[in-house]
Amino acid sequence: QKLAPRSSLQFKVGPQFTKTWINHQVIASNGTVLNPVIFARIDRGFEKIGEEWIGYKRNYFTLVTTFKFENQDFIDFLSGNFSIYLNNSLHQVNYFALKLISKCSEDDTYINLVQHTAKRDRGPQFAPPVYPSVPGDLPNHTVIKEAANVRNGDKIAKLDKIFYFNRNDYFSKEDLNKSSTCLSNYPKDKISKVARYERIQFASSINYRKPASSNRHFKLFVQLVAYTKNDNQEHVIAFTETPPLIIRGRSPSNY
Repeated sequence: QKLAPRSSLQFKVGPQFTKTWINHQVIASNGTVLNPVIFARIDRGFEKIGEEWIGYKRNYFTLVTTFKFENQDFIDFLSGNFSIYLNNSLHQVNYFALKLISKCSEDDTYINLVQHTAKRDRGPQFAPPVYPSVPGDLPNHTVIKEAANVRNGDKIAKLDKIFYFNRNDYFSKEDLNKSSTCLSNYPKDKISKVARYERIQFASSINYRKPASSNRHFKLFVQLVAYTKNDNQEHVIAFTETPPLIIRGRSPSNY
């Protein structure tokens, strides 16, 4: 039985992510060491068959992710500044962001992911975006399932409050010195609290017809990255990953 692309029956919670692995310590301006925790969930695109998680090349998957720092509340984050240790020296953080990548489990090579526009045609495809982000709460699966088909203006505004933080509103309400906080370094006023990846596919460059490819497994990784002040380079400070996934060439729903 074929399922329509927008059918709510497409939505099923996928494989669990691991605990957060930390690459670099984050230091608050008062000297406190902060441990980042990444929360991530796949809301469509994979099903468990036996002991394996299976996805299909033609089908989209949806993933949402957020992060927090243990023992720090949101208000302290908004008014704070942060640094990370790189090569035994402290580097000030401009802003934090969430990023989605994929690798082959067997040889650790990067696998391209593509994101489609809402129109399912041969229109624009691009790599999943990196979302400049502040800490947030992961919405439940039902919220994500219902958000997929929202067209109503009021509902969109309500969802925006879940997914985004408006820096301009915050600065005007709090009457803060904008230059004194990490928040002022984010590229835009509308900052993600929840990074939402929709209409993602594994790139067609994966060759499914070769017999060897049937034994290959792929992992999805969500990375928390920091852009540093002196070089504005991206540094992966923490990540979480899925178990190995199998990506097949043809889907039963085959829409």
